[in-house]
Amino acid sequence: MRILLLFLSFLTFSSFSNAQTAGCLTAPNGQYPSGVFTPNCTGTTELIVDYAFTGEYSVVKLTAGVTYEFIADPIEGDVVFVTVATADGTTVLSSGAGKATWTAAADGNVRFYTHRNASCLSSDWEFTARRIKCTQIIRDSYCEPSLNCSDGAVIQSVKLADLESLSGCSSSGFSDFSAKTATVSRGGTYTLEVIIGYGWFEQSVSVWIDYNKNFLFDANEFIYVGSTDQGTLTKTITIPANVADGDYRMRVRLSTVGPAGATAGKACDVSDTYGETEDYTIKVQGTMGVGHSSVQAVQIYPNPAKDLVNINAQSAVSEILLADSMGRPIASFGGTEKIDVRHLKAGMYLMTVRLKDGTAITKKLIKQ
Repeated sequence: MRILLLFLSFLTFSSFSNAQTAGCLTAPNGQYPSGVFTPNCTGTTELIVDYAFTGEYSVVKLTAGVTYEFIADPIEGDVVFVTVATADGTTVLSSGAGKATWTAAADGNVRFYTHRNASCLSSDWEFTARRIKCTQIIRDSYCEPSLNCSDGAVIQSVKLADLESLSGCSSSGFSDFSAKTATVSRGGTYTLEVIIGYGWFEQSVSVWIDYNKNFLFDANEFIYVGSTDQGTLTKTITIPANVADGDYRMRVRLSTVGPAGATAGKACDVSDTYGETEDYTIKVQGTMGVGHSSVQAVQIYPNPAKDLVNINAQSAVSEILLADSMGRPIASFGGTEKIDVRHLKAGMYLMTVRLKDGTAITKKLIKQ
């Protein structure tokens, strides 16, 4: 969104006579992004924000005893000046050309400034990127990214197995619903359904499940659900067969980006600005029996169909939902073994069959 807004701004370039040799605390371009960034501290360089101005800062949450490298990308080959300051922006903690290093004495936030040079020159028409690198062996809590869902980019509903959660926009764009649990089995296949509101013409939903319980959402725990402007997105999720019984944190994230912007490293991201994040708990109990995966548990026929569709399930059906090919809801039916589709136009549809054991299976239905 920010790139589009830049075309509406006037080109300005300003310098300041009150240059500070120990660092620069001037910020005519304010804070960006508006949320607080929490590094994962896995030893890799993490992007805080791209398309960042000089004369601007990001707020970063630090952990006591951890050493951080604050890094800025060059602008047209020129080194960008970096300043790390206290949360109120009154005291310089560290500064340097291209990067600055700081070891946190206590948990808390700092400001990460970028300027064109050590004379505190700044502009709002040239771009750098603010990055951070740190290594921490032990974590005991999850990051809580702040996003803005007040413009309509909100998670309205999350359904998985026996979990069904309805919600609105939270004040910070983050909600800890970890007290709400989806009970699943090892090797079981389930349909995740996420309903989102309209906040932008491109919106994406992503999911992470922290199977290794390291309080991080690693790349191999990432699931891209899909992209749409609003409505329902569904994704089939298979629980790994080697996961032990127990509780696991699941993160659901909505952000106003297209598929290319919904990447594995954004579980803690605040630079997308608009969207919402919700955390839930996955409870793994037992193993799905051989030959009884949830996908095999439901059959629909005939398919393609002209008038009536039969539903054959190995467990009692509680509800049937019908959506178009984009996931937009069309109709719902109570527990039944047959539905009438004569009123539908020819084409492809998504039929979600909810079973009373909490399983939800989505299948493609072709209407002739």
